[in-house]
Amino acid sequence: MLVIDDDDLVLSTLTEVLRAHGHQVVEATRGRDGLALARAEHPDLILVDYHMPEMDGLAVVERLKGDPATRSIPVVAFTSGTAADANRLVRAGCIGFIPKPFEPGTLPDLVADFLRVTVARERRVTPRGDHPAP
Repeated sequence: MLVIDDDDLVLSTLTEVLRAHGHQVVEATRGRDGLALARAEHPDLILVDYHMPEMDGLAVVERLKGDPATRSIPVVAFTSGTAADANRLVRAGCIGFIPKPFEPGTLPDLVADFLRVTVARERRVTPRGDHPAP
């Protein structure tokens, strides 16, 4: 899992909580660093803060989804913004968002839910009687 957030305290808290629940986590404090890590690590899920300097979360999501090497990685954004901000994130390619502030203890369940959604989307259902082509 990749967590991108410019706030060191938030980043360390998120990382600590996720690692305590068995997740391998890589961190970035800037959008550009997060993009490079996404390409290098190809994580199962990316959590990105919406409000960051230099490159905000929306720009990160747009670049991730525009890059063939990272477009299939599911992305969830943290935002204290408006419903319009959340809608922009989803239109850009986020599978969802987590409103700020949130209780760090709820993060493992939220992440598990987003990972289940991702697995369900990837699972191919073959209608009865149909067989996949060889």
